[in-house]
Amino acid sequence: MVRILTLLFLMCSTLSASAQQAANLIADRIEISPDGVLQASGAVTVWHGETRISAREISYTSSGGQLKITGPIRLTDGTGTVILADQAAISQDLSQGIISSARIILSQQVQIATAQISRVSSRYTQAYHASATSCFICEGKIPLWQIRAKRIVHDSVEKQLYFDRAQLRVLDVPVFFFPYLRLPDPTLKRATGFLVPQLSTSTTLGTTIRAPYFFKLGDHRDLTLTPMVSSRATSLGFQYRQAYQTGRLSFKGAISRDTILLDKNRGYIFSNAGFELDQGYMLGVQVQTVSDPSYLFEYNVSEIDRLESNVTLNRTRRYKNSELRFSNYHSLRESETNATQPTLITEGIVQRRIHPGSIGGVLDLETSFLVSYRSSSKDTDGSDADSDVDGYDTARLSFLADWHRDWTSQNGIVLDVGSEIETSQYIVRQNQTFDPNTTRLRATSAIGLQWPLSRRLQDGGLQLIEPRIQLVGLTGQVQDIPNQDSTRVEFDEGNLFRFNRAPGFDQTETGARLNIGVSGSNRYVSSTTIGWQVGRVYRQDNLNKFSSTSGLSGSVSDWLLVGSLETASGIELITRALLKDAGDVNKTEARIKWQNDIQKIAATYVGLSADSLEDRATSLSSLALDWQYNFTPNWRSTSGFQFDSTIGKLSKLGFGLRYANECMNIDFSASRRFSTSTTLKEKTEFGLSVDLTGFSSGVRKAPKSRQCGSK
Repeated sequence: MVRILTLLFLMCSTLSASAQQAANLIADRIEISPDGVLQASGAVTVWHGETRISAREISYTSSGGQLKITGPIRLTDGTGTVILADQAAISQDLSQGIISSARIILSQQVQIATAQISRVSSRYTQAYHASATSCFICEGKIPLWQIRAKRIVHDSVEKQLYFDRAQLRVLDVPVFFFPYLRLPDPTLKRATGFLVPQLSTSTTLGTTIRAPYFFKLGDHRDLTLTPMVSSRATSLGFQYRQAYQTGRLSFKGAISRDTILLDKNRGYIFSNAGFELDQGYMLGVQVQTVSDPSYLFEYNVSEIDRLESNVTLNRTRRYKNSELRFSNYHSLRESETNATQPTLITEGIVQRRIHPGSIGGVLDLETSFLVSYRSSSKDTDGSDADSDVDGYDTARLSFLADWHRDWTSQNGIVLDVGSEIETSQYIVRQNQTFDPNTTRLRATSAIGLQWPLSRRLQDGGLQLIEPRIQLVGLTGQVQDIPNQDSTRVEFDEGNLFRFNRAPGFDQTETGARLNIGVSGSNRYVSSTTIGWQVGRVYRQDNLNKFSSTSGLSGSVSDWLLVGSLETASGIELITRALLKDAGDVNKTEARIKWQNDIQKIAATYVGLSADSLEDRATSLSSLALDWQYNFTPNWRSTSGFQFDSTIGKLSKLGFGLRYANECMNIDFSASRRFSTSTTLKEKTEFGLSVDLTGFSSGVRKAPKSRQCGSK
């Protein structure tokens, strides 16, 4: 019968030692020889504070105050560090000693193999003639990469690894030599030092290398400087981040000089900040500025073509929302002139939802205003091809009340009624086409019926069909005003039964109309779902406010056709089209996605007919495809393209290859961008990044899928 004894080791030679100096011992067998040597064998465990040692045999001599341990030995210190060894001589408080034939495992990520380890003051662990790696190692096999050094010191307090005379070896072949090297251990979240460098080559900048350096400025702020050197440019990127108790602040940018624009400083600054104020208010600040329109594209910063700087103050509660925003817009598009664009905009909105007990239903109240300013002083048409005045300024103040309520009968028929009242005051300056002061008042009411029907399918699934009809009428004083916020109106299933399908206030859908639609779905037991919807709008009067391709022009709208499909095999499909009676298609779009354990494919098609009101002189169509394929658990490829089917040419083409395991990430990318703009030129780019993972917190994303002995 195994006998378990628990003894108290006194780390001093006298019995008057304090309890803080005591270590604990558990063993299968313990013997004390006449000369005072304690011998423990079997499943031996010794612990002192958070330090714990497990071994096959331990001997302790009170006169020397030292533990002699015979392995296999396992030592843990409560910080995630594990030491495995064959033999050890440890001090009585387990804080220092010498360990032979050992391995150090840090946070189950980094492994250090050495012939001898010395522990000093429970803080430092020194390994001599050691090698370190985060790769999975089989007995007798060479790791994918390793760092060999004359000495490696691990500081468990500062959480740093120090290497003396270090060599980086790939498949045991020396690649780099470092007289001195410092790396963070896996438990350290943030530390000053170099980040992963990136190598790329492009037709705009040539061969480029970026070497970011991270500065830890405190527990709540940091700075990253990214010098970039290429055959055609030099640049210094920067990013500053700071966290507060009630918010955060970050800004990034770069300063560059290149041969693309000679003797000119180029760069950009993007900044964001958000803070929580008293009484639930949130303050947000965003700044975006760039030296020239092509910089963001040429330096791979962003693909945005309009810059927005703003200050926002908002508060959102369960039944109330308010927001105030000051915005400045700057267009980078070649076809737009900032002098005739609404570059300065001030807007505000207050929304509230009420559940009136007297009439039931839901009542939504909204007050909003918008002021827009253009720097142009022209009160006539500009130099573009249309006849619209370009340099005008506007101001709008609006009040909106919306009430709706539903009743459901015993047979399932749903009666829905609603009404909306809106009044707006417009002030227009520098526009001879419209009155300088315009008041608009409109009242809209609607009544509708919908009848959800369901039945069981033969396989046990469920089929749903819901026809719906809605009669809408509008009365009031509706006058023409400049249209700024509703120049693009989309007709889809989301606004088929809305009072006003325009996204903003400036465009109003007048007159009486009848909205009809039928939607349905089949949900099969096999987890396949098929959905569809058909809808149309009939008006009393011919409406010429919407563009011809919006699907809403005329007295009768286009047919709205929507279909969707989801299967258990990972296929998702949604398609939408606007179809005329003659069969002509004004707009169509489709998106399909298929995903399983091996690959993920997503394709999108968009087709648009010519429309002068939407600044589209010819029909356009585009096909885009993204494909991700996993060859093995470690190898993955990504590819994609965007094809302009109208002219039969590619606009984007990209390919990427990634290798990732528990200790290394290798990313290769290649892309080609085609452009017909004089501002943005065509660009071909190749990129390479190699990341040796393990020496930082949270970097391990690939599991150790390999096994010793497997092929």
